[in-house]
Amino acid sequence: MLMCATQPSEEDVCGVLTQGLILAGRRWRARLNERLKAIGQTDARCGALSEIARAPDGIVQRDLAERLGVEEPTIVRLVDALKVLLITPAAIPVLQQAREIVLALEQELFDEMDPHDLAMCVGVLTRLSGKLGRA
Repeated sequence: MLMCATQPSEEDVCGVLTQGLILAGRRWRARLNERLKAIGQTDARCGALSEIARAPDGIVQRDLAERLGVEEPTIVRLVDALKVLLITPAAIPVLQQAREIVLALEQELFDEMDPHDLAMCVGVLTRLSGKLGRA
């Protein structure tokens, strides 16, 4: 069983992993936003559009906030004060362009990584997300 460091002199695997996750997430968002700027979008807007598109009958802001892992006031800033959000046909090309940008970035970043290592990482992140979701 992995033990996180309790003394400053110990190797702090948990601390290094935590900082690595935070830094990787920030860098991912910065790089993605840099590329999405070409289509006038941000990762926050595209994430919201993607979740709305997955709800064919529409979605209320509270549920959208939960799916995105953000507070409701954050969603209010992303969308107008609508009761139910639906994707219009005009959003489909934006979603497709954003998906192409994400896929290209994923390919660039993960291209030379071992698939087994990536699968193990996905497992760890899935378990970590599950624990965080229960908090």
